[in-house]
Amino acid sequence: MTADDAVDAPGRTFIRRLGPDDWELSRRVRLAALAEAPYAFMSTLQREQGFEEQTWRQRLGSATAATFLAWHEGEAAGMATGKVDDPDDEFAVPGAWQLVGMWVDPLARGLGVADALIEAVAGHASAAGAPVLLLWVTEVNDRARAFYQRMGFSRTGARQPVRPTEPDHWEEQMIRQLR
Repeated sequence: MTADDAVDAPGRTFIRRLGPDDWELSRRVRLAALAEAPYAFMSTLQREQGFEEQTWRQRLGSATAATFLAWHEGEAAGMATGKVDDPDDEFAVPGAWQLVGMWVDPLARGLGVADALIEAVAGHASAAGAPVLLLWVTEVNDRARAFYQRMGFSRTGARQPVRPTEPDHWEEQMIRQLR
């Protein structure tokens, strides 16, 4: 088993990278995240409920992304994905990976689950040669922003609307050095 496959985290938390055969589990946790915190994602519950099995499998089988699931005390407790940053993005950083889809079940918050997910994604991105890990966090999510700062991320100063249909709902970019 490689570091990409599984990570023992503090306490009773276990992190494992998901593959295409884990699509149903990924779907269940992702839909729970979209239902619980719709303001935090670039997608919607309604949109992703319509995805077919092939879409879920493709998400987990990409060579340019890695999704990690956290279990705490035997229950699926959170998920995070790292992906190669889009070089055509206005705010791209050469060679960077981006943290996307980060979510922890409210019952598992404050238990180290989020820390372990960040470290799993950061470790994978670093092993893939990324110099930095980027993320976008909504400006209304003060708790998440404070958490990311505690995990070594700093603000880049870049801001953008979360969705074109919501011009008053903004997010800001944060960066963490990996090397």
